[in-house]
Amino acid sequence: MFWKKKNKQEKKFKAPEEARQAYRVAPDPESPIFVNLEGQSLEVLEISSGGLAFKNKGFRANATYGIDFVLPTGGGIKTRIRILRIDEEDICRCNFINLSTESEDALHRYVLVRQKDDLRSQNP
Repeated sequence: MFWKKKNKQEKKFKAPEEARQAYRVAPDPESPIFVNLEGQSLEVLEISSGGLAFKNKGFRANATYGIDFVLPTGGGIKTRIRILRIDEEDICRCNFINLSTESEDALHRYVLVRQKDDLRSQNP
């Protein structure tokens, strides 16, 4: 009969294949971010609210290190990172450990600013 509901297929959302939960951005080349790590100043290649990436300078995968840095949008961050892996291009892929709420908020604001900048540059 026409009033009978048809069986509609349920829409199911698929979780992302990778474990990354945060959007990552490259810092503005005109305002680079440098982290202090083990007495070395390292330029950040990518950053998100979950972690960052930088060129390896003798660090080990699965090791933890204390770092500190200042975001161009303001906010100094002092925390620990764990190097999850070192890829084939010798880049350390890291995540933050026990990041404070204030630091996480500052990182979210910075990533949002960079996303907006990227969108503006793509759509002049």
